Amino acid sequence: MRITTQMLNETARKTGVPINSGTLLNHLNNSASDNSLLKALNKSGSAADTKQKRDYEKLEKNAGQLQKSAEKLAAKGEDSLFEKAKESKDLEELCKEAQTLVEEYNNTMKILQSAPGSLNDYYYQMLQEAASGNSESLANVGITVSKNGKMTVDPDKLKAADIDALEKALGASGGFTSKVSFVAGRVSDNAKAGAESISSQYGANGSLLTASGSKYSVWG
Repeated sequence: MRITTQMLNETARKTGVPINSGTLLNHLNNSASDNSLLKALNKSGSAADTKQKRDYEKLEKNAGQLQKSAEKLAAKGEDSLFEKAKESKDLEELCKEAQTLVEEYNNTMKILQSAPGSLNDYYYQMLQEAASGNSESLANVGITVSKNGKMTVDPDKLKAADIDALEKALGASGGFTSKVSFVAGRVSDNAKAGAESISSQYGANGSLLTASGSKYSVWG
């Protein structure tokens, strides 16, 4: 975290340290062993970054779960959900996975809405477009898509849908789940990188490495 003059002034007000920049410099230089201002800045930055790290970790987890669910529905071959359902004539497992997909999709979209960075905004838009672009086929099996991209399920209509309609909406041929799987994987990877980046800024004691390297480094 880069510590700015504005941040110094705000923390100075809270800690009772004079705001004059020259006095601040003297305070930093003369109180290296017990620097209340620097400690306050460190604590403030660490708390904010800890929250952001938790948000990244939550996003990584939800997006990863969304990717797995989408991959299951988009899978092909005799061991795929759709081939098993066709053979057994039992759609219960297929419908259950469809509901899981919707739940994880909505969770991921909710976190992306408040996640920092233009890349997350882009991923949000891509997932939204994937859903809205397939809204008709999804609606045919009881999954409706709102204007903001959120999906809702009508369990009764989903269970009553035939296998062909389900495959068109959620199978590999429809393209929706394949797109969701691709984007969700990118979201998860980006969130993981964000969490790791925040972790790399702090030492084992939780202090900001850039601030502890030198008493002048807060100005650089």
